[in-house]
Amino acid sequence: MFCPFCRKFALMMAAVLALAACRQQIQAGRPLVNLVRPNTLPTEPRTTQSAQMISLETPLRCEIQNAKQDLMTVIPFRQSAFRLERTEKSDPLPRYEVTGFSFEAQTTEKVFYSLLKEAKIQVLGIDGPFPELTAESISGELNDVMNKIAAAADVYYRYVAQQKVLMVSREVSWILHVPGEREVMIAVLDAMRGSGMHDLLVNWEDSTIAFKGDKSVETKMRQLMDLFDKEPKLIVFDVQVLRLKPHAPAKEVNWQDLITVFGPKAIRFSLNGVLGRTIVSGNEINIKSLKRFLNTRASYTQVSEGLFIAANKWRARFDVGRCGYMSMPEAQLSVMAQTELKEENRLETLLTLDSDRGEITSFDIKSVIGDSIVIFGMPSSSFSESLNGYETLIVLTPRVIRLVKELN
Repeated sequence: MFCPFCRKFALMMAAVLALAACRQQIQAGRPLVNLVRPNTLPTEPRTTQSAQMISLETPLRCEIQNAKQDLMTVIPFRQSAFRLERTEKSDPLPRYEVTGFSFEAQTTEKVFYSLLKEAKIQVLGIDGPFPELTAESISGELNDVMNKIAAAADVYYRYVAQQKVLMVSREVSWILHVPGEREVMIAVLDAMRGSGMHDLLVNWEDSTIAFKGDKSVETKMRQLMDLFDKEPKLIVFDVQVLRLKPHAPAKEVNWQDLITVFGPKAIRFSLNGVLGRTIVSGNEINIKSLKRFLNTRASYTQVSEGLFIAANKWRARFDVGRCGYMSMPEAQLSVMAQTELKEENRLETLLTLDSDRGEITSFDIKSVIGDSIVIFGMPSSSFSESLNGYETLIVLTPRVIRLVKELN
């Protein structure tokens, strides 16, 4: 019996089977991938945090070799290796004399424009606004006049002869060449960071530091180079940072027990800060004895260990996260020291603890080389609410490196 509907159904099924066979042929030899439908909009991809934080500085800085290392070390270095250079060079300006050049309340780039207009040199301001200047009857060779104007305005200029363009800026890129000794490089880095400089690009193989800076930064760098020219003494601080959790039911460590356990003669100096307290011990109270002291009073974790180096009378900075994990709350904590070496072994140091929230506390400390400087009683919640109920303990031990210039 003829069935039109059955015939149509058969043809439809044949077509479906043929299409399926065709699809199988198309997919032959390809890996099968499960279909995944996105449930959120794509976000901009970012480098993983661990890759961002990789640092060649870590193995040099974040290891205290042993507790009995020499308190005074002599290191020779080559002063000639210190050199500060601008990354982008300026072509020579046209040579001609300037006579009777005057201007009143004109911004720096307009002054340069007026001076170079006859030479048909275009002037571009890169990172203004620039200060206004006034002068009367300036004369001299063009290069000298330009330098005087730039110095008065605290700006830099760069001339590109091929394009006849003069670029004016407040900041330029610098390269500082540093002697290859590890200690000298770390001291320079810590001094730069202590003076508020960031985004320093370090090339350890070439012993160079690249950065951007204005006239005030250039002045600081030249002062630092002059200091090293005088064969200075560097103060090295070995640092350990511990996170403490007092044993229940106590809510804090009873630090009065320090005197009971170690005796009053073990503490030579004690001072309260705005937050926390510091003591100075002749190394009777050190990181090892403190850990034994804490065993029955608190659980503790060492979150950072390393060193930083302060040039005499310069402020140096140790970022706790550089010698720990950047994901930990203590990563935002910094220790800054501005220290002066008196006579052979006495130190006067201003210690400051800083965080993303600002300054936490500070101490004026008198000590000698090899002492243990202990900062304790500081609630960790002062810089991170996630550490409520914890205390932060910091132990610093200063020693000295004397730099002696090699004879060329």
